[in-house]
Amino acid sequence: MADNNEKQSLVSLIFSAPVLLGLVGVGCMIYGVAEGFKVMQFFFGVCIVLGSVGLYFIRKKDWDAHWKEMEQVREAHEKRMAEETEKKK
Repeated sequence: MADNNEKQSLVSLIFSAPVLLGLVGVGCMIYGVAEGFKVMQFFFGVCIVLGSVGLYFIRKKDWDAHWKEMEQVREAHEKRMAEETEKKK
């Protein structure tokens, strides 16, 4: 079952949010160039494509591991601060 969750089907990869947003961005860029290089459509197309790439990397990151690591760092910092406070007394 873990293999099924890790391996997504080709259809779900093609119709994922980052891919669809990227296609919309490319479409905006093509429309902007085709209509006599309309700068705003091209600009928004570039922004959408960059946003979809960012979304891909954000969704790829393991956030549970990230927050667990941040909690460990916070606890180590609090422990170190408590030890420094004890040394000052």
